[in-house]
Amino acid sequence: MKIKYIVPLLFCFTASAFANPGDDIWDHIRMLKDWASLAKADISKHSAEIAQLYSLTEENAGQLHQLRSITEGNTTQLQQCGSEIDTLKSNQIAPHYIGESYRGGLVFYVDERGQHGLIASKIDVTEEGVQWRNGAAGTKVTNARGDGIGAGETNTRLIISQQTVDDQRGTFAALLADNYQVMEDGITPCKTPIAAENVCYGGWYLPSAYELQLLHMNLHHNNLSSFAPEFYWSSTEKNVSNAWLINFSSGEITASSKSNTVGRVRAVSRF
Repeated sequence: MKIKYIVPLLFCFTASAFANPGDDIWDHIRMLKDWASLAKADISKHSAEIAQLYSLTEENAGQLHQLRSITEGNTTQLQQCGSEIDTLKSNQIAPHYIGESYRGGLVFYVDERGQHGLIASKIDVTEEGVQWRNGAAGTKVTNARGDGIGAGETNTRLIISQQTVDDQRGTFAALLADNYQVMEDGITPCKTPIAAENVCYGGWYLPSAYELQLLHMNLHHNNLSSFAPEFYWSSTEKNVSNAWLINFSSGEITASSKSNTVGRVRAVSRF
């Protein structure tokens, strides 16, 4: 028997089972048919809702997977950033400070970042005082009038250039500072030729008047280095006859004769 004939019979049997004597069986059949229609509608409705829930679940699952991928990516980036920060911290250079022993000298000035500044030799470049000028060849204007941070280096070049034109032999303050070379300890002179395994520091010059004042204030005044209680030359020229120097006993800065005044020499270098 085909299914389309079984279903009506089921309705009939069901209607007969619930029918009372004297009831119209067709009324029960119609009632069951109405129930079946309602049940079918409910099933269709719930099926649609279930399908929608499945769709939402799959969509949410996709979004969750996407969020998980993004989270994992961000975690990897954060780990990379953390690693880079750790590397930068480990490579960070400690700032220099006044009185630090560095490159064969003592730091007496540092800039705001603490990475650049000036150092002074730990000892005088000569045991005795010398003249500022180079004998008779020094009786001329050198135009070494620079003052301030770094000016001493330019002054030193000008002085040597002008005062060795006629006589390349003499000994004078700027030349002594320029020729100064010292080992890492800041005491031992470098031997020529310098052995490859040794560290020798050159590049020194006679400080400008301002640099010499900083040297006196930051090292001598704070007892961070020993100085003789005598005059020390600066590279700053006042005029054809005089140049500036500082009395390290009193801290007074004064201009005196390039040829008749004997002053000590403390070399400086920049970093």
